Amino acid sequence: MRNFIVVVLLAVTLTSTQAADRTSFDSNWKFALGDVSGAEQIAFDDSSWRRLNVPHDWSIEGEYSEDNPMGGQCGYLPAGIGWYRKTIDVDPRWRSKHVEITFDGVYMNSTVWANGKKLGNRPYGWSSFTYDISDLTDISDSITFAVRVDNEKQPSARWYTGSGIYAHTWLTIKEKVHVPSDGIFIRTKGNTIRVDTEVANRSAESGRFKLRTSIRDASGKVVISANRPIALDRGKTGSVNQTMDIPNPSRWSVETPYLYTAVTEVISDDRVLDRVETRFGVRDIEWKPESGMWLNGKNVKMRGVCNHQDAGALGTAVPDKILRYRIEQLKAMGCNAIRTSHNPQTPIFYDICDEVGMLVMDEIFDGWMRKANQDYGGRWFNQWWNRDLTDWLRRDRNHPSVVIYSMGNETRGKVGIELVARCHELDPTRPVTSGHSADEAMDILGVNGASEKVGWLDTMNTDKVFIGTENTHTWQVRGFYRSLTWYRDGYPNKKQKPYKTPDLTEKEIFTYDWTDDAGRANGKQRFNSSYDNAMVRLNSRRNIQQLRDIPRYAGSFRWTGYDYLGEAGYVHGGWPFKAFMGGAIDLANFEKDLYYLYQSQWTNEPMVHILPHWTHPVMELGTQIPVWVYSNCDSVELFFNNQSLGKQEPGQAWDEMQCQWMVGWQPGTLKAVGYCDGKPNVEHVIRSAEAPSQIALSIDGKPLADSGVDIVQIRVASEDAKGEFYPYGENRTHFHVTGPATIRALDNGSPIDVEKHFGTTNRIAFYGLTRAYVETTGVEGDVALLASCILGEKKQVTSDKVSIDAKWLGLRGNPPKAKTEIFYTIDGSTPTSASPRYTEPFSVRLGTTVKASIVVGGKAVQTLEERFAADEGFVWDGGESSGPVGEQAEDAKYAEANVSANGLGFHGKGYIRFTKNPGAFVQWYQENDGDAGTADLIIRHSGKLNNKNGYELKVSVNGKTVDAAVAVPNTEGPGQDWKTVTVEIPIGRGANTIRLAPKLGNGLCIDEILIR
Repeated sequence: MRNFIVVVLLAVTLTSTQAADRTSFDSNWKFALGDVSGAEQIAFDDSSWRRLNVPHDWSIEGEYSEDNPMGGQCGYLPAGIGWYRKTIDVDPRWRSKHVEITFDGVYMNSTVWANGKKLGNRPYGWSSFTYDISDLTDISDSITFAVRVDNEKQPSARWYTGSGIYAHTWLTIKEKVHVPSDGIFIRTKGNTIRVDTEVANRSAESGRFKLRTSIRDASGKVVISANRPIALDRGKTGSVNQTMDIPNPSRWSVETPYLYTAVTEVISDDRVLDRVETRFGVRDIEWKPESGMWLNGKNVKMRGVCNHQDAGALGTAVPDKILRYRIEQLKAMGCNAIRTSHNPQTPIFYDICDEVGMLVMDEIFDGWMRKANQDYGGRWFNQWWNRDLTDWLRRDRNHPSVVIYSMGNETRGKVGIELVARCHELDPTRPVTSGHSADEAMDILGVNGASEKVGWLDTMNTDKVFIGTENTHTWQVRGFYRSLTWYRDGYPNKKQKPYKTPDLTEKEIFTYDWTDDAGRANGKQRFNSSYDNAMVRLNSRRNIQQLRDIPRYAGSFRWTGYDYLGEAGYVHGGWPFKAFMGGAIDLANFEKDLYYLYQSQWTNEPMVHILPHWTHPVMELGTQIPVWVYSNCDSVELFFNNQSLGKQEPGQAWDEMQCQWMVGWQPGTLKAVGYCDGKPNVEHVIRSAEAPSQIALSIDGKPLADSGVDIVQIRVASEDAKGEFYPYGENRTHFHVTGPATIRALDNGSPIDVEKHFGTTNRIAFYGLTRAYVETTGVEGDVALLASCILGEKKQVTSDKVSIDAKWLGLRGNPPKAKTEIFYTIDGSTPTSASPRYTEPFSVRLGTTVKASIVVGGKAVQTLEERFAADEGFVWDGGESSGPVGEQAEDAKYAEANVSANGLGFHGKGYIRFTKNPGAFVQWYQENDGDAGTADLIIRHSGKLNNKNGYELKVSVNGKTVDAAVAVPNTEGPGQDWKTVTVEIPIGRGANTIRLAPKLGNGLCIDEILIR
């Protein structure tokens, strides 16, 4: 392959002044959930509808339920159909102007009307689109917009999508002669800038115009400009090409994301008809198969993560401030690249990446055919892909952060060739790849999980640049540890060719868990360890080493940067698991230990981080605990109770990146000191905590702005009486806001907490932390948050003491000065001012419900409740099941069968039993993130067919018959005696549908399948 030379720089932000007027259209929409007849009409009565601002995601506002049609793939949240309406007055100055409305993102299948006129329909939920309403503003005094959003058919994707107008909206007024939306394309090479500009003449007359393009530096100073004449017939669009040289330009890079602004003006007789500002960066990129990506002459490894659109409790309507926080949080981890998996993100995302210096692999599609039952790939792709791809490329091609395009993920089809060709046509400056799809058509080879296999990188045979588009896959739950290694598919799975990660101890030393085996619907429902010892094929440390040391390894994008809602069944077993736990950061933006591993390898600012925590109340004294320290310092010294355990130097090899000491358990203090140039530079201290007795409040990220609508994220930490973090905290915090603000959402990062995020004022802690998002209304005034909690060990493992804490946090201005009092009861009654006043911790027996009333200035503002009992909270003696876990039949799609829990020895919640009726089948969805190939399908069955030796099963994969008559022998006790049969089946990349159909199903029981 030839070296792919890319020179670009772009970013389109239409900030208009003078001739053009682009304003936010986000405020004062009206919303109704459900399909409403006639809601597109002007005269429709929407007075009872809810008033809100967009961006808005109605799914995240709803209740989690195992019965919601979104199912485990999309996070068990409600979907459906929703309507938005908004009426505006038409300014007389808009007459004879070009007026358009823009939607940055609507999920999904949106239809827009203006004054009852249908403007258009866009099925794809991740596209931005614009409608021309000039004909209406010419004749109307007001315009009523109506938007119908249809996300009813589910699942519409393989992960959580949200529902509604989840991104910004805009109203733009221009002259009839103007630059069309996304009509500017800027590219750079060396010091040369080429600007291609479209100009549309929508006026009634032909004319001659001048196009002036001025390049301004970051201070606003014009560094160069160019003028070109253009003649346009009425109703036509023309194009102008301009080339300029900038003397000694400042280069855009990851370290110095310098942005210029191109100011484009369309001029007629010295009058500016249109003015468009486009930010861009001057940068050169070259791709070399032997060494990867070169940015401005420097070899840069893409240290990346994959990310979906959602942000936990905020759903897909992520506020700009929180989105910026998350991108900067990844940058602080050492990450320099994001893959937009598996769809474009909102326009503001790319603007922030430009400003922060974050490289982007911009991905357009998941599948080019059906992957989820009701997804875009299966319903609309063939008709819409060209329009959606075109709009996406024109929108994003000016961003310097965007360095490569991706066409799809683990999919297939000859259309891949057409997709790549269209990309080259619209933007010849950037290469095209995919996540393991139509490899032969791609400029750059992108490989997902298959690139993790032992030996794959050693035998890689390609003349193309290689990127690990999903590499690596590991799982971890914040605050959870296991000393024995865990593999997704069981170990060893020879077909997956995993690298060996040794156990840290001979026997498991940690026992606390979210439940015991009886509380799991199936054996997959496990938390995973934060030691970097839970994976598919290789751990994060080995991936870091491979990326660093293999010259041809251009970039790696771990799955994922953040935990995300949905895809809860494949790895994690489904309900009550609602999320995928692959992130270095959890759903609530709390960093996991893995975050600090990456920071130790990818950043230079001295740091140290100790894991695990040092609070182990049920562990036997003297148990040897592997204490790890991640650091980028020259050496690290560990102290236990002020006694040095010696110095170690972090190594380069994957198993030496962490410094490890085996420390016998006893309560105390661990301190890690990092040395640079022989001198102590940085330290991290953790201490054993006693029972929780207070909460600590703090702000993560920037505080509230002094005015306007803004949002802030509050961290609530469980602590003991000495102020030490209590890592098992699970007590419920209640929140009360004073001033012009509301609680936007509550979270805790838990993958299994299925309480509502919106419309609630309390949340349990998850391993010691709780998150509150508080949003101001735009009205001036002080804002404060009161957080209150009844604290104690729910199972009273070490203490029967209960504490009650109420703390104020000033968010803007000062908190109220009114006296705060606490009254409580332990007899089940509702506390009043006549109840005991809380002054100090008190003891209760197991089975006690403590209630409290928080009184501020004589008025009760919060009522708290917490139960302490043997059946409350997580467990301290959770065991570990051994062996691989199958896909349960009762959770699959089936016909002419019944679910039964009568019997013995079945796995999960039950099994299915086929009836006598024809048309019976059971069907599973399986995701393969590796190469296509063969697998062993192991069917666990039971049943007895009289006068026959057994049953016959037709086995098909992706609609193709693998075996029309698999022999399934009788067993002695149907529903009690279980046996297995094994069939070799083909497995494709990405989505696979496996179906079993009995020839005669009467009484055949299927418990589960295993795929190896």
